[in-house]
Amino acid sequence: MITQNQIKYIKSLHQSKFRQKYNNFIAEGDKIAEEILQNNTYKINAVYATEHWLNNNDQFARLHKNILTGISQGEMKKISALKTSSNVLLVLEKLPETINYTLMNEGHAIYLDNVQDPGNVGTIIRIADWFGITTVIRSKGSADFYNPKVIQATMGSFLNVHLFTEEFDQLSSMNHQSVGAAMSGKNVMQFNWPTKTLLVMGNEGKGIQASIHHKLDHFITIDGSSNRIADSLNVGIATGILCAHLSTSATK
Repeated sequence: MITQNQIKYIKSLHQSKFRQKYNNFIAEGDKIAEEILQNNTYKINAVYATEHWLNNNDQFARLHKNILTGISQGEMKKISALKTSSNVLLVLEKLPETINYTLMNEGHAIYLDNVQDPGNVGTIIRIADWFGITTVIRSKGSADFYNPKVIQATMGSFLNVHLFTEEFDQLSSMNHQSVGAAMSGKNVMQFNWPTKTLLVMGNEGKGIQASIHHKLDHFITIDGSSNRIADSLNVGIATGILCAHLSTSATK
């Protein structure tokens, strides 16, 4: 049985200040739960599940019985951050967000410069996972990696990507050349990607900040049709296209 204090605590984790205070976050949904329960990346502090989930996940339920609480669908709605609540919610311990340059320098990385929409941030983490990009770094003005909407949008890919938080000016000990996505950049089709690339993606409306623009090594763009109406691409879509080119260049 879940208590009112537990409900209050879990609901507090919907907000960034309490995730920071308690160093915990939530993840919801059958698929994400299955990935987490089979993965040792994050410490699991609690599992809340409906009878439907318990009946279909007996093995997981037995393995985690010490931290598992069965709840009703109505109670799940009270603690869920989703519009339509799922059958399982996990409380997890956050990982340190200070950059580990040894991990970062293993491969390519993506830098999010004030990308504020949680759905975009989660999608970009999923894209990084798909193309084998090992690290995503966000500025403090970007959506919190542990925002429930970010976690949901990753579809579990947050388990497979190193997530760090740092301002661009504070980056050091980096083996990468920075490549910024900008309308005035070189056509990505003709671009020779660096061996180690830090792909910089800017804010949804304003692009890359002027304060760091002049510090980047290269700029690239995705050319569109001359007859297009759209004046820009969604940052998640643009990241996917650029990462596909980056991935292809690595195999040549």
